Amino acid sequence: MQREGRKSMSWLFFSPSGRVSRLPYCLGWLFCAAASGFVLSRVLAHQGDDIALALWTLILVVTALVSTASIALMTIKRLHDTGYPGHLAICLFIPVLSPVLFLALCLWPGTEGENEYGR
Repeated sequence: MQREGRKSMSWLFFSPSGRVSRLPYCLGWLFCAAASGFVLSRVLAHQGDDIALALWTLILVVTALVSTASIALMTIKRLHDTGYPGHLAICLFIPVLSPVLFLALCLWPGTEGENEYGR
């Protein structure tokens, strides 16, 4: 059983409910980027070996899908923390708005106290 104030890693990466502050949001993005970067380096390292390349390419696709989903869910929680509705996370999929939204959510402080999305 987890305590009231603590959330699990699965909640951070795979749940759209609640709120998340700037630091866990930025660290979550960094973790997803590092995982994707590692798998991409393995793909590039196995260019001559067809079987290993196929395996690492499959792992890269799975990692990309999981990372995309978890980043979208973390963004929904971060938007909740700033008082905005989660459906604005769709802006992550607009190339010009994605870096702007990321920087804004990393720098913009959340609302103090409770809002309609929780504490």
